[in-house]
This record gives sequence, C-alpha cells and structure tokens, in this order.
Amino acid sequence: MKNRRSALGVLFRNELRMLLRDTRTMLIAVLAPLILFPVMAFILNAVEKRDVERIERATLSWTLTGDAQAWGRPLIDRALQNRGADSASVGFVEQLEANPDSALEAGGLNLIVRALTPAGHAEWAERRQADRADADMDTLVVATNATSTADGTVGGPEDSTPSLQSVPTFVLEFRARSDLSRRASEAFSSILLGVREELRDSVFLAAGFPVDRSRVAVTRAENVASPAQEAGAFLGLALTPFLILLMLGGGSIVAADAISGEKERGTLETLLTSAAQRNEIVRAKLLAVVVVGMAVVVINVANLLVYSTLGVLDLPSQLAVSLSALDLVLLLILIVPLTVLVGSALLLLSGISNSYKEYQTYFFPVFLVFLIPSLAALIPGMELRSAIALVPIAGVGVAVRDLLLGEVDLLFFGIALLSTAGTAAWLTAVTERTLSNEKLISNARLDQADLTGGPALFPRHVLAWFLGFWVVFFVTAVWFGEALGVRGQVISNLVVIFFGGSMLVARRYRLPLKSTFMLRRPHPLVMAVVLIAAPSALVVGAGISEFVNTWLFPLPQGMLEAMGDQLGLDMPLAQLLFFVAVMPAVFEELAFRGLLVTGLMGTRLPKWGIVVAGGLIFGFFHVALFRIFPTAWLGMNLVMVILLTRSIWPAMLWHFLNNALALVPTQLGWVDADFEIPEWALLPAIAGLALTWWVMWKWGRPPREPGPG
Repeated sequence: MKNRRSALGVLFRNELRMLLRDTRTMLIAVLAPLILFPVMAFILNAVEKRDVERIERATLSWTLTGDAQAWGRPLIDRALQNRGADSASVGFVEQLEANPDSALEAGGLNLIVRALTPAGHAEWAERRQADRADADMDTLVVATNATSTADGTVGGPEDSTPSLQSVPTFVLEFRARSDLSRRASEAFSSILLGVREELRDSVFLAAGFPVDRSRVAVTRAENVASPAQEAGAFLGLALTPFLILLMLGGGSIVAADAISGEKERGTLETLLTSAAQRNEIVRAKLLAVVVVGMAVVVINVANLLVYSTLGVLDLPSQLAVSLSALDLVLLLILIVPLTVLVGSALLLLSGISNSYKEYQTYFFPVFLVFLIPSLAALIPGMELRSAIALVPIAGVGVAVRDLLLGEVDLLFFGIALLSTAGTAAWLTAVTERTLSNEKLISNARLDQADLTGGPALFPRHVLAWFLGFWVVFFVTAVWFGEALGVRGQVISNLVVIFFGGSMLVARRYRLPLKSTFMLRRPHPLVMAVVLIAAPSALVVGAGISEFVNTWLFPLPQGMLEAMGDQLGLDMPLAQLLFFVAVMPAVFEELAFRGLLVTGLMGTRLPKWGIVVAGGLIFGFFHVALFRIFPTAWLGMNLVMVILLTRSIWPAMLWHFLNNALALVPTQLGWVDADFEIPEWALLPAIAGLALTWWVMWKWGRPPREPGPG
C-alpha cells in the first residue's frame, strides 16, 4: 500500500513538474487569475470616473418639433426656468435642426422633444409602429391637460379626466445606447414632470384645496441595504460563472495535454508500459487538473480578501463587498467540489478524444453544461430554499449569491454543497473507471480515421458544425430578425441554415443521404402509435415544464406572460400551421434527428447519452429560457424514436402533431390562452408514452444488418 501511494506521488509530482514547465499553462491558469481581478477593478473605476466626468461636463442638445409647438414652447420655457436642484447642474442648449431624426441618429443631437396634438400623436405612434428597424431608439411620453397662458394662469379642457388620446402630449425621443442621449431624456423628463406637478397644484389651490398637495400622503424611499450588501448582490450574481470560466479555461489546457495531447505526441504509450497501474495514472492526472482549478479558486478568493476586505485597492461600488474570514472559508468550501467536478469532466473529455482538435470539438457542449446552471442566481425570484439546492452547480451558484448577501441558510447551504459534491464524487469514479481502459487512452484509432476521412471523420466534427449553425442562427435572429419578419425568419432558419447547412455537411463528408437522414420506411403500427405519443408527450412535457418553472427555475409570472406574448403570431391558421408546424417538422427533423443523431451515433456516447445530448442541443437552439426545457423534452423523445426505428418519418409526424396541438386549440378558441392541463391527465399520458415505447421497441427496430463476410 505504501509503495502504491509512493507511485501515485511520483506520478503526481511528474505531472506538476510538466505543468510548471508549460509557459502557456502558467500564464492562463495562474497569472491571468492573479492579475485579472485588480485589472478589472481598475478598468471599472476608470470607466466609471470617465463617464461621470464626461456626462457632467457635457452640454446636452435638444430640439422642439411637432404640431403643438405653440402649446409646448411656454411649458418648456417654464420648466427650464424652474427646474430643481437635481437637474439644475445639467447644461441644456436648444439646437435647431432641419431634419432632427437624422441628427439624432447620427449623434449630432441628444434629444428630440415632440409636442403633439392628439391627432399628431396618433399619426406619430402609427408611423413609429410601422418603422421598427432602428431598435436603438427609445421614447418617453409625458402628457398634460394643462395650458400655460402669458400671465401665468392655468387653463384646461372641461373634461376633468382626460385620456392620453384627448390631451396634448410631449414625446421625448432619444438614443438608448448613448449615455448622453439617455441622460438628456432623464433630465428633460424630470423638469417636464416638475412643471406638470406645479400646474396641477395650482389647479387644486384655485379650486380651494385646503392644504398644500406635497403634504398629502407623504412618502419617502429609503434603501435599507448597505453599500456592501449592494456590492454583494452584484458580485454574487457574477462570481460563480466567473470562476467557472476560469476553471474551464485553465483546467482545459491541462486536461487536453494530459491525455489527448500525449496521444498525439505518442508519449502516453511510454507511461503505460511503466510499472504504474492504470488507475494510478488517471488519479495523478486528475489531481493535476484539480490542483490547477484549485489554484484559480484560491487566487481569486485571496483577491477578494486582499482587495475588498483589507481595502488595498479602491474598488468600484459594484465590487466593494464586505466579507468576514468565515465567509471566505464558506466560499472556499462551496467552490472545492465544483472544482473537482470540472476537473473530472475535462479529464474524461480528454480521454475520449483522440486529438487536440477533437477535444476542442467536444469542449463547447461541456462548457455549456457547466456555464448555464451557474447562471441560476441571475433568474429573478430564484431562492435557495427550493429544489434548486438539489441541482448540482446551480445550487452552488445561488448559495454563493446568498453568502455574499449575508443571508446564509445553513440547511439549504449544506444541501447545495452535498448535491454538487456527490455529483463530483460520482463523476470522478466514472472518469477513473473509464480511463483505466488502456484501449481508450491509446491512440490506436487516430490514424485510421484520419486516413479514411469522409464519413469516418464526421462524428468528430458534428458538434463543431452544429455550434456553427447555432452562431449563424443567433446572429441572424439578433441582426436581421425584425427586418425578416416571422415568415422570413422561419424560411431563413429552417431552409437556409438547417437544411442548407445539413446538405453542405453531407456533401463535405460524402455522407450517404438515405442512411444519414434516416429515410427508411417504418412499420405502419409505428406511425399509428405516434397519434397517441404526440399528445401524451405534450401533456407530460407540460407537467415537467410546470415543475421546472415552479421548483427548479421559478420565473416570475410577468416574465412568463411577456415571453408567451412573443409567440402570438398574427396570420391565418393555415399559414400558421405551415410555418410553425409543417416546416419545422420537416427541416428540423432532417437536421437534428437526421444529421445530428447520425453524427452522435458515430461517437463513443452510449444511447442514453445520445438521447440527452440530442435533446439538449435541440433545446438550446430555442433560445428563449422558458422554451428550453419543453423543446429539450420533445427533442429527447424524437431522438429515442430515431434510435428505435432508424426512420425519420414517425419523428416528423410526431413533431408536426406536437406543434399543431400546441397552437390549434388556442387559435380556434377551444381553450383560453392561460389554460392549464389538469393533473389527472398525467397518468393516462404516461401510460400512452409507455405504450408508444413498447410498440416501437417491438415493431420499430430495423432488420439486422448482415455481418462482414
């Protein structure tokens, strides 16, 4: 036993010695975290100071336009003369512009003040709604039913309760991405509201109101959070994702070089021929990866101690958090199992990769698996005292936020710690067991695939291709989404990106179309059972989504309603079915259940891994947060259909029925938009899915391929 421990120690010291000689590893894993925090603090301080000085020194330009300038001019003059202390320091200058819209867009003007009659406001609103190409523009609306006369008296219409459509209106138009333009809108809105209150008070006094209106229902806002708590709220949201990024960055270099890099160099075989046991080699490499991750954590926790607690550096307000020694210890305890989890995953990834290039291809999905749960603390309303504490990584992220806020619930703190620590222990055991297989960590298959090329190389590159699809898909939606419209986006995403990209990949790797896209005729019974499967899976998926939204990632109801409104499409039902049900059922299935699943089947992933990976990738392409879980659920079911039947046709039918059933009842008014599936429907839905999988397992399997020879 002592000799074995000695052998492990020798291997571990050798791994560390090799790491210390690697300049790139030292720079990224050690030096970068060491200087990143103070550099970030210095930059934030400098930027904040520069922006404040620039805004304070600037003179903000504005111009008056609209069809009610005669009404608006005396009100603006009065507002500028009587402005309060908050806006008195802001310098305003009126700037006459022949074309104020162009001047505002070009940055030569900070603010357009539109004084509009009711008819003018309606015309402007209609024009604004029709032209939404420039998402950078924003507006504020200030309405008043009072008019200021030359002698200072106040008059108004007979209607004592006017609406926005029956009174003159100020519209302040500014550039949302310009600090100066946004500042101009805030200050000008403040002084206009001030004169509106002044005119309104004069009406009250003229009518005999017994007391000054400022003494009625006096309210005072008071921030009960200390500056340190405000800083903790900011840093608590960002710290866990920040540490995850550093762990993945530094640990990735070490893990890639530990196995896949040695496969390429041919040095791993030399180590395998030594007296060291396979599990000792794996443990030594795992310890090296974890040590790098721990170095990242310790360095950044030390940064927090030195720069925030001891006050060595003048931190910006967002980072000036106050932490006790106990808080730092608890923070370190929380991050340790996360470090082990990241290290185990990266080393396992390195072991199943045959080269640096293949490792980089697989790295992106692993990156998402760790980064996305770490963002759980960013979700409004997310509390640690919920099932989120049971979710690895996500629970730690929320616990770190609460710790920096000074709100430590020891019970759920412990649950979050144990959930991540248990997952780390399990993955460590899986990594050791998997990589102890000498055949796996040798490079025997490397040359064969590289020399064969074509279809043999496609499984290695499939994830990289779909990452490229996602980037193009996301950029197209952000840059051209509004210009394309709903129909244009559907055609661009499904036909051009998914179908066109799939055809390009098939041609690039010389893939046979029939087997790649699963164009096999299924058993008629399989197609029939899909009629039961689609509504059953939809009901079960709704139950899963309700559970996730309630317990794991609870979104506020207002956010869910706002997201749901985005799905409202104003088009005839036949067109809606074509664009939202028929086209996705055809083109998404060819891409995600044809090309993607074919590529994943060529990797070392087990079948359950293909199901999970295929479903999650499909979910991530539906970017809206509230759609990821239901679409991932649908995707996993459709991947299982492919694995059981090797046919795309039942998956297409299932996909079409799923989308149609989600749309048609609401569109035809059969159910309300806020309809909830009753709980009793879950049991027959689960039974329907069970029947589906039994039928597909029994009659869906393709005939066995003849063996070689």
